[in-house]
Amino acid sequence: MADLIAFLIEHFQDFDACPAPNDLSALLEEVGFDGVEINHALMLLEILTAEPLISAKQEFTDSLRVYTVDETDILPPEVIDLLSFLSREQALNPSQRELVVHALLCMPPEDITVDLAKVLSLLVLWIQRSELPVLIGDELMMALHGQTVMH
Repeated sequence: MADLIAFLIEHFQDFDACPAPNDLSALLEEVGFDGVEINHALMLLEILTAEPLISAKQEFTDSLRVYTVDETDILPPEVIDLLSFLSREQALNPSQRELVVHALLCMPPEDITVDLAKVLSLLVLWIQRSELPVLIGDELMMALHGQTVMH
């Protein structure tokens, strides 16, 4: 999944430049991605784009996100720490963080890692056309290429 999302982010300047789902599916298959992975990614894109666009200027708050028991049973502590860090550093606003949490909860629990959370954070920011601090953006982009340094 991370490779497919990396391909999208690297080959399309923004989400609006992506082809329609059927054309995108054909393109991804032609490039060599697995059909199951393509379907999963298209479903995820549909879920994330069903939400209204979140203003990049949305106010950041000092509120505390409390995770439910169900969420903490599925999301590893390292992933929750990453999401807290991204929120605290204002890389993700609260609504974007919730989109990432929602996307993570749509994944098989055994696939949920810090790197996947980073990639999904980038995906949400890409779909929302949001900018993020350069250093944090660099760290998130490293997850696309299998290099991790931010924890």
